[in-house]
Amino acid sequence: MADDYSYEVALHTGDAWRITDTGDLARIPDRDPKETARALLQDWLLANPNSLIGGQRLEVFGDDPGSYPAQARSGARVWVFRGRRVAHEELPTAAAYLVTEQEDLGEPDLDIRI
Repeated sequence: MADDYSYEVALHTGDAWRITDTGDLARIPDRDPKETARALLQDWLLANPNSLIGGQRLEVFGDDPGSYPAQARSGARVWVFRGRRVAHEELPTAAAYLVTEQEDLGEPDLDIRI
């Protein structure tokens, strides 16, 4: 069965997310929401190559916002919601993030052992 989905693309700037694009994706038959989130972020990456920095990778998540990466490690995200923009579910059903590797953040890993 096909569901209606909506999405939002956001960039992490400073200490906040700034939504740059939203839209509806009507009737996607047999397509997993995670696949949809990945495809939308890949399309964004192709359209915005100058927004990339080294050490980032694309990660895809399901419907548990607790598993999403910390804001400090994220540069861009796509959230996919069940339902159209005007009346979608409150929480995303899938998400794709550009995640920066911990070692590329410039912060040393502290391993304090006694």
